Amino acid sequence: MNYNPTAHDQMELLALKALCYADDHVGESFEMKHVSEWLGISYSYFYHSFTAVMGEPYWQYVKRHRLELSAGLLRHSGYNISEIGELSGYATVAAYTKAFTQHFNKSPRGFRKIDTLPNEKRTLEMVDVIVQAFDKKGGLITPYFSFERVEPDTLPDSILFYNLISRGQDPIGQMILKMSREEERLRNILSNYNLPNAKIITSTLDSIPVTNYEKISVYAGILIPSREVSTQLMNAFMAENLMSKHVPGGHYLRLPLPMDFATAGIPMYEFINRNVREGIFKMSGNHFFISLVAPNVCVIYIPHMKQLI
Repeated sequence: MNYNPTAHDQMELLALKALCYADDHVGESFEMKHVSEWLGISYSYFYHSFTAVMGEPYWQYVKRHRLELSAGLLRHSGYNISEIGELSGYATVAAYTKAFTQHFNKSPRGFRKIDTLPNEKRTLEMVDVIVQAFDKKGGLITPYFSFERVEPDTLPDSILFYNLISRGQDPIGQMILKMSREEERLRNILSNYNLPNAKIITSTLDSIPVTNYEKISVYAGILIPSREVSTQLMNAFMAENLMSKHVPGGHYLRLPLPMDFATAGIPMYEFINRNVREGIFKMSGNHFFISLVAPNVCVIYIPHMKQLI
């Protein structure tokens, strides 16, 4: 029996594509009409359907997403405020500072001085619970999240073909439930192509811990060096309803772990946050991810500013 998507399914797919468009154009100027034209639907239908599916107007999402990503850069990168404003799509420091202050009730400079963010406290509490639980079983996690185990690596500019597998309510819980099936689907897609440098990866489009947990969008996808992506491959992956985004190349820190992605996910943030706050390294962007190597093997990749290590 052929599956016929319902009107709500179609609305949700269009909304998710629009969300992904916003993420892939964070530093660029665009208008809602550009997105509706890209989706091939009317402006009015786009406006109302996105709000109905996502619970907030599209431009409100775009603004929030940009400011949250910029807050992540304030937290973990070595960029100055002017550079962060530009990376977030603001033409001037004044415009960025005004928008940021209105959203967070703190100036970018003041935000950088906060010791513990409201959402961060919750994230760290989750870390403590998970780490303690596993440590009671023989110290399975803590020893592996050590900077001494980190390996420097360089990744090329890449294209990520991905699907949002969970968002809203309990996104991490949904991800864990859905990941096995999605990973199998992605590996089946890859099996038709000779792409030895491709990676199956997972992460979030958002900035942890700035983004509220219930608004996080978690993805699973195939990361491929841009030089290996042909028009034919692009079309084939799009036919699988996979979205695409550019992932910048550059210097990365590589941390191999003998555990599955779910076990590694929460301590990963604590590891990043601790080392950044101690001045061990600074991130060059929010695009860290987990590469799924085998059932109980994964590798964390963290983009970093090499000169600051």
